[in-house]
Amino acid sequence: MKSDYKITRDKFMDVKERDKLLKFCKEKAELDLMKGRITWTVRNMLVNLVLFSGLRVSEIAKLKIKDLHLDKEVEDPYLFVRNGKRKTPRDVYLDRELVKKLKKYISYKKKTLKESVDSEAPFISGRGGKHSTPTALQISFKKAVVDSGLNPQYSIHSGRHTYGTHLYHMTKNLRYVQKQLGHSNITMTSLYADILPSENGKLANMIRDN
Repeated sequence: MKSDYKITRDKFMDVKERDKLLKFCKEKAELDLMKGRITWTVRNMLVNLVLFSGLRVSEIAKLKIKDLHLDKEVEDPYLFVRNGKRKTPRDVYLDRELVKKLKKYISYKKKTLKESVDSEAPFISGRGGKHSTPTALQISFKKAVVDSGLNPQYSIHSGRHTYGTHLYHMTKNLRYVQKQLGHSNITMTSLYADILPSENGKLANMIRDN
């Protein structure tokens, strides 16, 4: 990480932008389901996974069915990142809504796409049922961003920054964010602790609240 690196406003989506993207993808996926198409159903899953897990694109590309621990027996559902940055494995804990979407997508893969959901099968498949490439995932995410009317500067890595930024501001737990994102150095994680632009006005008015 460069010493002067900063997570500036152009590197993450605010809540309204994030929700706009999610709503757009959901509506497109529902339409595709009715029309018997698959593109936006897969893309919708990708966008949700990025925005609510913070995985790197390389980590999503390598994700296997067996890496998802979603069973009722699992008290805190999580996914296992086998080969993170610097080959470091980690567990990423998942919220209930994302768990529902992951389970539904696995069922969709099996029943509609007729793809393998065996333990070694890729979670998001590309051509020939093989793992999607990072480049293909990047292009798909960018398509969702552009078609939803958001600033085309947002990349799939912006989705990771979006997750990290909002996770910190919801939890105020820097160590937890570090573990979820797989940062080896908490200095990188601390970049997410800057003030959200949407909070500036509220904080300014607090001077009169005493």
